[in-house]
Amino acid sequence: MGIFWTSAGKQIQIKLVHKSANVLHLSVENTKADEERRRMLLFVLGTLFCFSVCVLLFRLSTGHAVFLLPTFIFGYLYSNVIKSEQLVLVKDFALQCSTAYANGTVRNSLIPIEYIQDIIINEVFYNLKVIFVLQVLTKGNLFRRKPIITLLQHLKPGLSCLKLIFEEIHSVLEIEDC
Repeated sequence: MGIFWTSAGKQIQIKLVHKSANVLHLSVENTKADEERRRMLLFVLGTLFCFSVCVLLFRLSTGHAVFLLPTFIFGYLYSNVIKSEQLVLVKDFALQCSTAYANGTVRNSLIPIEYIQDIIINEVFYNLKVIFVLQVLTKGNLFRRKPIITLLQHLKPGLSCLKLIFEEIHSVLEIEDC
């Protein structure tokens, strides 16, 4: 479908994997995921190298935490680089959201179609900026604690991309715009 930008300025690619009258499968891929992982790995290795040099040359024992904290932070960030997010909508069944991390982990969530009231584009404050997000308004007792679910929340596509995804989802669900 094309190459777009996230609200943070990262390049993403939108792919229409499958579309029929009852099924929509969209994939939003982080085109720079491998580059982000390499950069994080270099930070971790650089921090560990500086740590080992300081320990060997200066016999620092109290300064260990100064080097270990950034190592743990970059290690955490390294394992949480998002590779892609996917939406699979089956008209009379459910909406499945999948997040694939660059380390191979995949997290899925499923929203049954009878609990979906509407899918909207909403503007929200995020890191002192106003960004647009795709959200599912839910109904029923199952989602009483969390009545609004944000889709594509990790990559945060820009407005032009969200409009395209919004139109595709609404064409399958046959929801009329108000």
